[in-house]
Amino acid sequence: MFADLILWPRRRRLIAAGAAAAAFVVIALASGLLGIGVAGPWWSYAFAAIGSGLIGLVVASYFGAPIGAEATLCDTRWPVLGLVALYLATDVASLEPVLTGAVRPVVALAALALLVWALRERLESEREANAAEPGADGVVCTTCRPLFPRSSATSGGLPRATPTTEESSR
Repeated sequence: MFADLILWPRRRRLIAAGAAAAAFVVIALASGLLGIGVAGPWWSYAFAAIGSGLIGLVVASYFGAPIGAEATLCDTRWPVLGLVALYLATDVASLEPVLTGAVRPVVALAALALLVWALRERLESEREANAAEPGADGVVCTTCRPLFPRSSATSGGLPRATPTTEESSR
C-alpha cells in the first residue's frame, strides 16, 4: 500500500519534507511544545513528529496526482481534523486544556490513525487512477470541488462556450 511512496518523484518528496517541517513548527508552537519553557510529556513530541510527517505526505499527495485522482476539497477534511486533534492532544500551553489526563494520548493516537487512513485513501485513489484503462470512466465526487481547479480554456486557448438553459434543454 505505502510502497507507492518509493516511486514518488523528487518534487513530491521535497514538498512532503517542507510540509512536514512546517506542520511540526505550527503544531509545536501552537501547542507550546517549543518556546514557552514548559516541557510536555515525552509522547507529545513523538506524536507531533510522526503526525507532522504524515501531514507532509498527505499534502504532497495533492501535487502531481494522476488524472482521476485529483485532490478535492473533501480530501482535506480528514487531514485537517487530524491536525486539530493532534494539536488538542499535545497542547501544554493552555491553562485550561480541552483534553486532560489519559484522554490526551488516546486522542493523539486516534489523530495519527486518522492521518494514516487519509494518506492510504489518497494513495489508493492514485493507484486506481493509474490502473484504470484509458478512456474508462472513474469515480466522480459530485459534491466536492477540485482543490486546484483547471482553467476553463480549451487547448486552443479560447474559452469554452457554456450552453444556455434553452440550448441544454433541446
